[in-house]
Amino acid sequence: MKSESGRYHLEQNELIEALREWFQSPLGEQVSETQNAILEQLLPGYFGYHLLQMSIQSGVLYESSPIRHKFKLDIHPADSAYCAASPAALPFANDSVDVVLMHHLLEYSNNPQQLLREVSRVSLPMGHVVIVGFNPHSLWGLCKPLGRLRKHPLWSGNFIRPGRVMDWLNLLNFKIDRAQYCTYGLPVVGYSGQKADYSNGLSRNANLPFGAVYVIVARKQVGTLTPIKPVWKTQTSFGRLAAVRPLAGRNASPRTIRVIPPESKN
Repeated sequence: MKSESGRYHLEQNELIEALREWFQSPLGEQVSETQNAILEQLLPGYFGYHLLQMSIQSGVLYESSPIRHKFKLDIHPADSAYCAASPAALPFANDSVDVVLMHHLLEYSNNPQQLLREVSRVSLPMGHVVIVGFNPHSLWGLCKPLGRLRKHPLWSGNFIRPGRVMDWLNLLNFKIDRAQYCTYGLPVVGYSGQKADYSNGLSRNANLPFGAVYVIVARKQVGTLTPIKPVWKTQTSFGRLAAVRPLAGRNASPRTIRVIPPESKN
């Protein structure tokens, strides 16, 4: 179906199904292998008690993480019912998750900033968020108008540039640790050669900000507490009476006050 602006859209469940089918295609598998190679190098460096995965895909992306309690959020009715909820309203307490892995959710969300606010809410202080998304400043971004004409579900989303995602994270009190880019070829199977070994490819050696896929890692900062000193009252217990300032010098005599009676009427 089309919206008022003419963009091609699918219903949420239909879009998720179509994207999952694309990730199982030869080109989708090629992109997934490259993304998984990056995650296999990143995730072992982040520790904690809980890791949450929110992804368009139904597969597990956190196998290389050393965290013991790892689970994924089910966003499709066909998924298992271990933890099913909307990514925009997470059923978790504040400051409860150590690592949040967001995989191609922002570009297919109607309100990506709300998703990031929820991630910020549930993330522990000094916890990490790993965001995987499509980069509009790439060859894939240039091919997006053609993909929309063909009504391909991959191009129905709103590719968000990495700089904007970083700005949103900074506003939510996150510090950017790194930004990794990959997939520099055209959206054609085998255009850039074999990419199964990420460590030997252009993505690893150059990391130019023009890759079709970016991986942003950010850490939630802890707000500093500014101590507030108590303001003690300087007034004396005698109300408005003020102390008389002494005269200068040791031999000075105390100040005398002469009371002049009022004049008589006579």
